[in-house]
Order: sequence, then C-alpha cells, then structure tokens
Amino acid sequence: MGREKQKKPVIKKRAAYLCNVKLFLLVLVVLGHSMEQAGMKGNLLYRFIYLFHMPLFAFVSGLHLKTVQSCLRQAKSALMLYLPIQGGIALVVRGQTLTTPYWHLWYLLSLCWWSLLCGGCAVALENRGKKWKAILLVISVAASLGCGLLPMGRFLSLSRTVVFFPYVLLGMLCPVELQEGSGGQTQRRLLGLSLLGVLPVCLVLRDASYSFLYQADRYRHYGMTPSEGIRLRLLCFAAAVGLGLFVLALMPARRFPFTKIGGDTLPAYLLHVCFLPLVDTLWLEPGVGVLTLFSVALVWLLWELLRWARPPCAIGQAKHVTFPLTKGGFPFIMEASTGPVARREEKVETL
Repeated sequence: MGREKQKKPVIKKRAAYLCNVKLFLLVLVVLGHSMEQAGMKGNLLYRFIYLFHMPLFAFVSGLHLKTVQSCLRQAKSALMLYLPIQGGIALVVRGQTLTTPYWHLWYLLSLCWWSLLCGGCAVALENRGKKWKAILLVISVAASLGCGLLPMGRFLSLSRTVVFFPYVLLGMLCPVELQEGSGGQTQRRLLGLSLLGVLPVCLVLRDASYSFLYQADRYRHYGMTPSEGIRLRLLCFAAAVGLGLFVLALMPARRFPFTKIGGDTLPAYLLHVCFLPLVDTLWLEPGVGVLTLFSVALVWLLWELLRWARPPCAIGQAKHVTFPLTKGGFPFIMEASTGPVARREEKVETL
C-alpha cells in the first residue's frame, strides 16, 4: 500500500462561520482605529461601528467559555499576554501604568475578568434550570447599568468589563447549534429579532456621543444624570443586540479563501496600532473608502507576515514557532478564541 496522503490544515463548517464573523469584526476594529487616527471620531459610520462591533466580539468570546477549566485557562492566557505587553508600554510611554490598559489592550484585561466571571457562573449554573440563566442575565444587565453610577472608569478596565459582560454571558449561554451558522429558519428568526434594534439604533446615533459608546466612564463624565445615563445605556444594549443578530443572521457559513484569516485574529488585533501612523503619512485627508481598503489590506498583510507563528485556526499538524513572550499563553488563547476545530483523526473537507 502507498503512503496515506497527509491531511492539510482545514477549517470545519462550524469553525468557518465563527472565523467569518471574527474576520468581519477585526476589520471593523482596524477601521474604527484608523478613523480615530484620521480625526474622524464624529463621523456617523464611526459611531455606528462602535455601537455593536465590540459587544459582538465579547459575545463571540463568551461562546468558548463553557466550562470552569476552559475559563481558567483563558484567564491565565489573557493575563500572560497583557502583563508583558502593557508592562513594556508602561516603560516607554509616559503616563502609562500597568493598571490602566493602553488603547486596545483593555480587551485582554477584560477577557481575563470575563473568564473568571464565566467560571463562577458555570459553577453557579451546574445542575440548575433555565430560570437561573435568566436570573444571571438580569443581574449582569443591572450591574452594567449601575456601574455607570460608580467611579470605576478605566482602572483595570473595570467599567468596560462590567458593561460588556452581559454579551459575554449571552455567548456562554448560547446553544451550540447557533454557533454553526444560520440555516433558513434560524436566519429568518434572527433577522426578525434584529428589527427590534432599529429604533434604538436611531435613538442612540442621535443622542450619544462617540465617547459614550466606549463604555469606559461613569455617566457624570458625560454630563448626564443617572436616569439619562441608564436610559441611554439600555438603548445601547438594545441596539447592539439588534445589530449583532443582523450580522449573525447574514454571515455566511461557507469556507472562503480568506476565512482562515479569521481563525488567527489576535496578532493583527494586537499589532495593527503600530501601523496606524501610516494613515497620517500616506494621505492628508483620507476618506472612509480609502480607510476601509487600508484596514482590509492591513489585516491581510499582518496575517501573511505572522501566519508562520501558528497554523490557520490552530488546526495545522506541523510544529510551529510561537512568540517568546507568549509561548505559554498564545497557542491556547488563539485556539479558545476560534472555537471547536478539526481533530487530526476527523475526515473533513479542505478549505
């Protein structure tokens, strides 16, 4: 008998759907930061992006925090990434400290907190019914509304952690079937539910400043009374859920040539800010179209430059090199963020 053909790295249908979602969100992250660099924070598209892209990213993170063990490993991995990167920035950038995350690094620190919180929720929900899931969701939403009354702010990313935690919890409680892409009936249901977010979207875009959508400060910081802040944050919840359902309903579950990029989003997320000064040096007044092309190209370029560090979607079979500072944490956090992937012994189609 001849030698069996070596299987190529592949992405299963379920992983492909999540990879497509993550790639779309990563491009929005880079586009949003590029618009900040270009001084376009007041742009309507900028506020629209910030209305849902980080809530949906948090939801996707929650999809893979199902057990206490996975939550603890994810918390450790996120912390192992945050400490050396933020510590290095604190040494070279004046005013930066280890307890106040730099720009986009808040997500790593919040991911650590979310993992620990989800681990506690997993323990609390063990052998309990659906009623307790609803109770935990209500408590998380109440906490996110109430934290705007407290001086949490950006210290240890506490405000964002609490405000975005309901989305993470939704992902944790999400049935596994919904992670496999939307079929015809599921798609119609999600699209129908997403219509509930149309009015909140309009109201938030009319009333909210772009900085409020960061969810990083108390209500008083924006000159709001407690009742005004709570009302606007509730509208943000409704708008984010509606837009998130719309994206999830329309996202294809097919494997495209670019799908594998969505399985390796963390390097581009961490490093894209190093290239944002190009926005100022290449164009004097870049428009939205130019910045969109720049964001797509930057995501692709970073993936091409860094894909040697690990196989696509953590499912390749060859040995690979990891970054020295993150040797312990980098492989797991990428695997956890992409969800269930193909095992070597499974027969699956190639990408």
